[in-house]
Amino acid sequence: MRKLILLLLLVSTLMLGVTQFIPQTYDFLLLSRDNAKYYEQMKKIALFDTFINGLGIESMIQGVIASQLVKYGAKMEQFNELLSGQILLVQRDQDFFLAMGPGKETEKLAKAIGDFLGKEIWVSAQKSYVVVSNNRDFANLCLKGGGVVPAEVTKRFEDSSMWAVGYSPRLLYDEAEFESLLLIKVESDKLSGSLQWKAKNDAAKKVLSEARPDPSYQLHKDPNLSGEIFVFSNVQSMRAVKVIFEQVFSNTTGNVLGSFVQTFGLPSDLESTTKQILVLSDKSTGKMAMSVGIAQFVQSLFETQSGTVTVEPAFYSVIEAQISPQEIAKVLGRGEVSGNELKIDSFTVKCDGKYVRVYSKQKSNEKASLEKALRIFDSTKHSLLVFVDFAPIIEKLLGMKSQSIFVAVGTVSSDVYITDWYVK
Repeated sequence: MRKLILLLLLVSTLMLGVTQFIPQTYDFLLLSRDNAKYYEQMKKIALFDTFINGLGIESMIQGVIASQLVKYGAKMEQFNELLSGQILLVQRDQDFFLAMGPGKETEKLAKAIGDFLGKEIWVSAQKSYVVVSNNRDFANLCLKGGGVVPAEVTKRFEDSSMWAVGYSPRLLYDEAEFESLLLIKVESDKLSGSLQWKAKNDAAKKVLSEARPDPSYQLHKDPNLSGEIFVFSNVQSMRAVKVIFEQVFSNTTGNVLGSFVQTFGLPSDLESTTKQILVLSDKSTGKMAMSVGIAQFVQSLFETQSGTVTVEPAFYSVIEAQISPQEIAKVLGRGEVSGNELKIDSFTVKCDGKYVRVYSKQKSNEKASLEKALRIFDSTKHSLLVFVDFAPIIEKLLGMKSQSIFVAVGTVSSDVYITDWYVK
């Protein structure tokens, strides 16, 4: 009987894993499992195979990490083992807590990781796990645990293709309250998933009703759209766009998007500028179409010839809104107004009747990617489309053919907004 009790305790401990660090209250948590297995599967997907294996990015990153680990007597194999099991990310306000493991030599690994991340980040070995946080007080709450894995998360892992699940029990916007779920799956030919927002009260259902698509939407047919990246917003009210934007930039996703826009040469203050413009949301219907051309820009970054001039990305957007350039300039606090146009940095904002057009000096005439996006978008079903065509980018960068794309489409019902996405 005693041996049976000890065995049950051992099995319980092993099953507990990183979830022992879930606190009683949090804003968001992300749990991944069997990272080594799903990572190997992901590397077989066309886009990731191109960059991870074809460009040798994995070996380059491992070389940098290995040189850091050796200073503390740790090995790359031990670091890989640490990441191979489970990862837990917990967030509350601006504080985060990350747990990885189980693994061996965690004391050495913690010292190496801590040195690499710097003094502002707290890193510690907790038995067979390494934990990382930007706030020691919040980390202590996580170390005490006391929370449980939500049933909504547990049941999602019944799907054998499910790699990671994120969950937020409560998202607030004014009086609207939502519950959100993030799913990440590895399928045979693509990485896929969804972001779901479930309304928890009548105010939230009101927001969702404003996110319904308008079948009469026509902005995706604007002749000036071109490039490789496209975003179509087809909602009933700009308030729905504000809710999504503010929630996105309220967590770690904002940091990722910030890095993305800077990497591709877009303005580094895009978030703050967009927030300023959203102050004028009552002037807009929430309908918008945007395109970005970056293939030439990416190619110019990697040109080896001396004296090569970097080509700026080509940007164009059309927004259904009645607003003057003077009003936009007043909100932004900068820009030069001339007639119905506003010049700001390298962009021109043209206010023409019921539409506002924003475009860069650099132009793009590429239409092939737009045709792919239009074949997917359905204005009667989709309130959102985000489409990225990697094929021309990879062709110009590596000189090889590709069919890789990223697609995200938004649909809405009476109580849930779902953005389904995939990359292959």
